[in-house]
Amino acid sequence: MMRIKGLKFLIACGLVLAVPFMAHANQEDIATSDKTFMEAVEAAKAGDYDQAFKLFELQAEAAQHDAQFNLALMLKTGRGTPQHYADALKWAWLSHLGGIEKGKPLADEILDVLPEATVEEVRQDIAANLKARIDAGDKPAVMQYARHFVEILAEEDYEQAYLWYSIAAAIGSEGGQEARDLVAENLDTEVMITLQDEARTTFYGLSFGK
Repeated sequence: MMRIKGLKFLIACGLVLAVPFMAHANQEDIATSDKTFMEAVEAAKAGDYDQAFKLFELQAEAAQHDAQFNLALMLKTGRGTPQHYADALKWAWLSHLGGIEKGKPLADEILDVLPEATVEEVRQDIAANLKARIDAGDKPAVMQYARHFVEILAEEDYEQAYLWYSIAAAIGSEGGQEARDLVAENLDTEVMITLQDEARTTFYGLSFGK
């Protein structure tokens, strides 16, 4: 069978080639991100998967969601690094939470081959990743953290989702208010009132809530 080389292989697998969007970044950061992302694409095009993987990994760790998807794809297919389904799932889910539509279908494919214990470890890793970003003052991570309670967990946690959607709404995250109100339909009024107090306390304990 003829091997498909370079960028054609990655395109066939669904590599995202668009330059990543950086929320709330200055122009210098955006220019640097664009350059790094295109360097990764060019490395893949040249068949230098090791370099492409390293560059995508660098951006994925910095919460660039297109890069997270590409990293997940390379981990799943074993290009630039040995296959690692657990890490592939982590980055696929994070890309999905960051707004990459292809992230969820990719995650669903990986879920089929992983034991539940491993999947649960990935869920905990994602929660820790997002919470660390929030603690560092990353506002976009709030909406993603809220979504993970209803989209990533084995069973929806509407209480925590409501708390974090409330914070997302407070900081003006797009869709935060609507998501908060939708989740509230699953809560008793007494529980919701208690969560509002907790959300306020949590909000003022965050660096961007002070």
